[in-house]
Amino acid sequence: MPNKPSSLHAVARLDCALHTPRHVDAGALYWSSDDFRFAAASLAGERLWDVEVEDGSRLVGIFDRQPVVLTSRLAPPFALALVFLDPASGREARRVAAPKDTAEAAYCDGVFAFLTASKRLGPTNRLVLADAATGKFRTVVEGGLATGLTAIAGGFLCSLDHAVRAYDPKGRLLWTTDKVVSVSWDTVLATDLGGKLARLRPEDGAPLWSFTFKGAEARSLVQVHAGADAVAVLEPRLGELALLDLATGALRWRTRRVAASTHAPPLVTPDAVVALSAKQAREGWPALAAFALIDGSPRGELPNRHGFNLSGGLVAGEVCVLGQEDGTALHIVRVPAQVGVEATRAGVSATAEEPRPAPERVAGKQGGTSGRAPAGNVARATERRAAAAKTPAAKKPPARAAATKTPAAQKPPARAAAAKTPAAQKPPERAAAANKPAAQKPPARAAAAKKSAAKKTPARAASTKKTPASARPISGRPA
Repeated sequence: MPNKPSSLHAVARLDCALHTPRHVDAGALYWSSDDFRFAAASLAGERLWDVEVEDGSRLVGIFDRQPVVLTSRLAPPFALALVFLDPASGREARRVAAPKDTAEAAYCDGVFAFLTASKRLGPTNRLVLADAATGKFRTVVEGGLATGLTAIAGGFLCSLDHAVRAYDPKGRLLWTTDKVVSVSWDTVLATDLGGKLARLRPEDGAPLWSFTFKGAEARSLVQVHAGADAVAVLEPRLGELALLDLATGALRWRTRRVAASTHAPPLVTPDAVVALSAKQAREGWPALAAFALIDGSPRGELPNRHGFNLSGGLVAGEVCVLGQEDGTALHIVRVPAQVGVEATRAGVSATAEEPRPAPERVAGKQGGTSGRAPAGNVARATERRAAAAKTPAAKKPPARAAATKTPAAQKPPARAAAAKTPAAQKPPERAAAANKPAAQKPPARAAAAKKSAAKKTPARAASTKKTPASARPISGRPA
């Protein structure tokens, strides 16, 4: 479909190091532009800075509103550190010591968390915490392979020995699960095979609600992303997209307009859901599509010439940051909020500018997707019809307002309006015909003109009566 100024559109393309991690806040995007180099750009695509961190390895996050780089454990003297960069200039602001052989880092409530290796250059198998004030390290747990460290509300989450474990900032185990867990800061979602999904309470892992994607195959695992008040759920085998209420898990809508066999999660913006379209482009990549958050209707499509990769995608307000399939570039895409649309549901307007990262997946055992039958769509259609019936005639469009004023015995509005049109406003041919005396009309028409009103059918007789000016339809929309 043709794009309008208010539809989905590309903002900028930024070169990057191969498959670089990227992080976003309400004002900027941060990523690695090359080996040992790190960059920042505004959400409008304007480059802010590009600096070299001599021993920098990878960007690990934004801690205390500053982008943070972890130094390399391959470069002597092997003393690792977290390098905090000034968001405005990119200059080094400070360094915090990190444990030996650290591979991942996170930050929450004044505490740093690290995944480290117990052996030099070995696999990460330990979770280490450090108080930001004292810098003292404390090993919390050691086991098999540890991956997927991420901060959640009130603690940290990681996968250890094929189970997802949650710890508080003091290192106490809060809960564990064997499901696949996706995190968007304070929203924790667990998926399981067979189209199953549940929202978990971060404090204890208790399910707040559960959902099953109707029609999902037994081996199907849904892809999810949480926005301010909604959760988008993609069933990759069916090629169907659903939107759930974040608070209750109730189904809002479901559509089949997305690409099947894609394992990239959809992205939720303040009033849209972004996913790959079911339409296959000539270049071989499905187009990028946006769907209205309120009802799932298409908002626009963007040609996918570069191969957009939604895995690891980020959201900050109206902006989505996407990768590229070959890992060499990042793309900033914007979905402008629709003016006058009911997109300010509870919490949306207040958190529209908060960055919403794509879910950081922490894998336990495999998990799945779920959905409900589209009965919710029928219920919403019934509500809309009921609301339309209650709308006062003065607020309805002219055609509907006119229809409500026409008695059952009268003609339909179109014929009644035609009967009321003065001869001066009629097309010349009709006006001329209307001005002809009965004697000049053809015999058949003259005879018809001589019929009395009593012989006319009730509908036509009623239509010849003039309607008072106050009862006539008002042209143009009411204010």
